Amino acid sequence: MPKIIGDNLADHRQMTRRLLFDALGDLLATTPFDAITMSQIANLAGVGRTSVYNHFPDKEILLLAYMREVTAEFTEMLTEALDNEPDALEQMRLYLRAYLELTAKYHVTSGMNLHREISAENASHLADHASIVGRVLLDILTKLIVNGLIPRQNPHTLVTLIHSTLSGQRLPIEPRARDEHIANVQAFILRGIGVAPELVTPASPGDTDEPVASDDTGSPSAFLRCPVHA
Repeated sequence: MPKIIGDNLADHRQMTRRLLFDALGDLLATTPFDAITMSQIANLAGVGRTSVYNHFPDKEILLLAYMREVTAEFTEMLTEALDNEPDALEQMRLYLRAYLELTAKYHVTSGMNLHREISAENASHLADHASIVGRVLLDILTKLIVNGLIPRQNPHTLVTLIHSTLSGQRLPIEPRARDEHIANVQAFILRGIGVAPELVTPASPGDTDEPVASDDTGSPSAFLRCPVHA
């Protein structure tokens, strides 16, 4: 009989899933998804392999559940932060920083091409998760266009271009260098979408009030408390 963690079966299920998500996230930081095995995930999570299959029949289903968890909580926290920032340009800067920190923390986009590593059916579900985050960016871009802060253009195309730029970034470990890197990426993208030059000047590291991550795991800022690595 497997050991029950938590006060009841519901707690046990939730805590076991959390352990599996933690393990998968840690493995994705160093190992291509197609090279990860369920045995590795189970061993790192400290969960019996049989118990793993009671929750997820294969690693693709586990990945999709992990992505669903990360996407839902990230979007909720990001939306809350954006609601407290009325300026559309600052919302864009906030989104860009958050996306970069998401990539560094959860290892779900940077350096990965999951669409080639999983089945076509499950790849379509990955696109669904990406579209949830993309809708937040689309809303910000629409505000920028309506407010005359960028030229009129197809915002859907911009979403793809912006995410392509962001997904190719790897944040430095050192906090000051990380903050400077984020500021430069923000400035590059703002110029690219047509923000007036005088509004684009990147902030100097240490001149920004935005939180700075402290290590290579991409420790999230205050509004980005990690939903998987609690």
